[in-house]
Amino acid sequence: MSERLKTLVTDANGVAYPAENQPFSRHFYYDATCFDLDTAEVSHTMLGFGVSLTEASCYLLSRLEEDRRAEWLRNIFSPDGLNLSIVRMNVGSSDYSTEVYSYNDVPDDIEMKHFSIEHDEAYVIPVAKEVKALRDDLFMMASPWSPPGWMKTGGEMCGGEMRQKYLPAFANYYVEYLKAYREHGLPIDAITMQNEVDTDQIGRMPQSRLHPDFEMELCGYLMPPRLTAAGLNTKIWLYDHNYNNWKRVMYMLSDPEVKKHVDAVAWHPYCGCPEMIRQVREAHPGLPFQLTEKGPNIKPNSAEQEPLWWAKTISGALNNGCASFIGWNCALDENGQPNTGDFECAGLVEIHSRTGEITPSVQYHVFKHFAPYVKRGAALLHCYTNKDLPSNITCVIFRNPDNSYVAVMSNSAVIPASVQFKLNGEYLRVLLRPKAIVTITF
Repeated sequence: MSERLKTLVTDANGVAYPAENQPFSRHFYYDATCFDLDTAEVSHTMLGFGVSLTEASCYLLSRLEEDRRAEWLRNIFSPDGLNLSIVRMNVGSSDYSTEVYSYNDVPDDIEMKHFSIEHDEAYVIPVAKEVKALRDDLFMMASPWSPPGWMKTGGEMCGGEMRQKYLPAFANYYVEYLKAYREHGLPIDAITMQNEVDTDQIGRMPQSRLHPDFEMELCGYLMPPRLTAAGLNTKIWLYDHNYNNWKRVMYMLSDPEVKKHVDAVAWHPYCGCPEMIRQVREAHPGLPFQLTEKGPNIKPNSAEQEPLWWAKTISGALNNGCASFIGWNCALDENGQPNTGDFECAGLVEIHSRTGEITPSVQYHVFKHFAPYVKRGAALLHCYTNKDLPSNITCVIFRNPDNSYVAVMSNSAVIPASVQFKLNGEYLRVLLRPKAIVTITF
């Protein structure tokens, strides 16, 4: 076995170097935490990593010369590049759009006679088609930031709440969106009913509160028959907001029809900690979790500028049940523009407003440790260890469908640390460099 197993270690700068003490041997190192792959249990299977094709991102990408845009889309989505395999679409305007818009501004048009996605045909649909052409296995999910203003309290897309009497109209609106994208060759695989259901961002951006009872009515009763009637196989994902309000999810899943029709729970990591969602998982084992939004920040001293912060954030989501990690804007400029609410998000890549120079973000570089190596359908493993893992180390371990293993680890200490893996009765010791993220494959 020792001659057949190879390892590759990739550090936080993307530099590959051989793992120490190769190959696997019978020698056990008592000073190193040992991950026993022979007795590992499968936690869940991976869907993959992704990013959001906001209208703002698609606008910036559309302004690039065709060859440069194609090059960078390959860098991000190609299996030979960063290998992102999921995109999140915005149903109408989000906070990261060139303007506030919906697909139907005619009040009380319940039957959607005036529905049109013409706005998306300028930037969003062409870029999405280019991404789709790069990979047949692209998984597309979608979320609305706000229904049309006439369906809400206040009558505006920015702020307010969905009104109950317009829930059937909103369900019709959503199905029309799915049908229109399907006609463009962009079938949407999964949807949430509302981005960040518990906030209206005090009217600074297109956003809407959605009462849990209203979300239950949509997920359990209004959307399923409409999807079936339209011949759509789109999955319904519940919630789409922060870890800390997990009790709302428990409440909604208590409805049998909701539980029957929901295929996953979508989470954001902005508030709370990932350990909170374990309680939902324990109550509903087998229900997949998805992490649907988290991107960098333009502030130079923000936590999101630290690679080790990203390693901890991604590892925490995955180790607590999430089968995906989807970034926010695919591309923004150096000021986090364009956006409709003067927010401070950065893109996965930055396209400079004057020079056109394209610069990958810290999130891009940390994604390089995960996405190129972890294949769709990979099993995320929970491993027995001989001792507790030190607090300065994070670790996520995967087994790909081809039975190759991937371990992504970080060491936040200023001194090296060592770990070891046991496989088929033999051991591999790996040195984790200080303040580094390491990808180990074998």
